Amino acid sequence: MAVLNNGVLAAPMVFDRWTLHGDGRLTGEDSDIQLPPKEGQVLRVLLASAGVLVTKDHLLEQAWPHNEATEESLTRCICSLRKILKDGRGLIKTVYGKGYRVTCAVTVAHHVCSTCGRSQA
Repeated sequence: MAVLNNGVLAAPMVFDRWTLHGDGRLTGEDSDIQLPPKEGQVLRVLLASAGVLVTKDHLLEQAWPHNEATEESLTRCICSLRKILKDGRGLIKTVYGKGYRVTCAVTVAHHVCSTCGRSQA
């Protein structure tokens, strides 16, 4: 599922050793993974707010806009992302009782190699 921003495919976001593409594909470390739609949406919201706390309510509203999920769904989604990112809890930090925060720098890539998925100058 493509993540759209005003009808345009969202720009790739580069973080740590990964690139999240507008179509929900995650590339890096010799990996090319198509994220499930909810994981892609949650990760994109977190990356867009890198370094800033994103509340559980905000994540639920963004990824499940029709109130079709509970906090447990979000917790499972975050757990899944951590496994995919081989993160162990480093990149996505839990702020207990409040939400989550991405702990690494994030840049929006304007030129990404279609073969390897890496950002290019």
